[in-house]
Amino acid sequence: MQSIGPARFLFSGNAMLKLLTVKIVLIAALIAVAAALFPGFYSGNAARTPDEVLAQTLSHSWRYYKTHMMEDGERVVSNHYGGTITEGQSYALLKSLWMDDRQTFERVWRWTKANMRRPDDHLFGWRWGRKSEGGMGLVDLENAVDADQDIAYALLLAGEKWQRPDYAEDARAIIGDLWRINAVQVKGKYYLDPGTWEAFRQDYLTLNPSYFAPYVYRKFAGADPANAEGWLALAQNIYPVLEACSALTANRLPPNWCSVDWETGAIGFSDKQGDGARDFGYDAFRVFWRMAMDARIDDSGGTGLARQYLERHPALLSYWRQHQTLPEGFGPDGSPLDGEPSGFSLSALLARQHVVEPDRGMWYYEQLLAPHYHPEGYWFNSYNDFLHSVIWLHLYTLTL
Repeated sequence: MQSIGPARFLFSGNAMLKLLTVKIVLIAALIAVAAALFPGFYSGNAARTPDEVLAQTLSHSWRYYKTHMMEDGERVVSNHYGGTITEGQSYALLKSLWMDDRQTFERVWRWTKANMRRPDDHLFGWRWGRKSEGGMGLVDLENAVDADQDIAYALLLAGEKWQRPDYAEDARAIIGDLWRINAVQVKGKYYLDPGTWEAFRQDYLTLNPSYFAPYVYRKFAGADPANAEGWLALAQNIYPVLEACSALTANRLPPNWCSVDWETGAIGFSDKQGDGARDFGYDAFRVFWRMAMDARIDDSGGTGLARQYLERHPALLSYWRQHQTLPEGFGPDGSPLDGEPSGFSLSALLARQHVVEPDRGMWYYEQLLAPHYHPEGYWFNSYNDFLHSVIWLHLYTLTL
């Protein structure tokens, strides 16, 4: 009898092995795509709903941030400035609060309070690093209002969330000094200057629209009864001032900096910050995070003003629909700046669309930012702490 059985079996086995190999390669490719788009899948706990994808993306990227962009779990290392700045610390506090990460929150706050607080008040010098005379410490005692207000806001929320009256007490001390040192009145209207640099009050009052946080000021009113009326008036004044700043540019996107005339109260550009001050760019992206937070937390104190602002300013959506990407920003004449795609601009559009189209927030995330998400836990690149935080904070608004 001719023995052909084993040869036929071997041939069939080889064919099956080749087929199995092809299948494994295809499955691996699908896993890689799913991991990039949905980090929950990558982590071994595949998300089945948009809410699960959102929660897992925030958690996964927060772990990456803590591991790769913070030192000793207590300070954010700035890849741009070197050392540590209060903006990074404020973002770490907000993110650890919203991730219910009590240990990180405590460590970040303890380090910030010990190393960045100014000697004569409860505000913070904006930059810590290597000093010219040697050693490490505060290298600039001027405060940055956006960071100080976010630190105080995070402390208030943490005090409530975790029943920590000491956090609330620390917050009230910061809030009182913010009002005493940074609050300004021009023609009967309240403003916060961007910081204690003298130049911010020379010739005109300089403003940074990305610092405008009416939801924060309404919260401060409850914690600072002595200045409650002022905080509420400041919050209400934000909306017309932001609208006036935005009206300065051709496409009605807010500039990085604007100004208030001391004599007339008129809103104009500010050029003290040099090139880019009139652009929608490196600072102004965060206006959309602030307004989305304001809209989603309490609908601007029930007035709907932040939501209306976002609805009236569709330039990012219009550009994206036409080009399927967004640049690094826009000049005051509406011309796009270099750098596509920009995680900053895409984040701003995401936050806006979640307010304008609340049922499609995760759809926009999948279109705008998910293709740029690395399964390790970062968007676009692995080193830019500011970009990581800006995207994370805008994405967080989808939870509200």
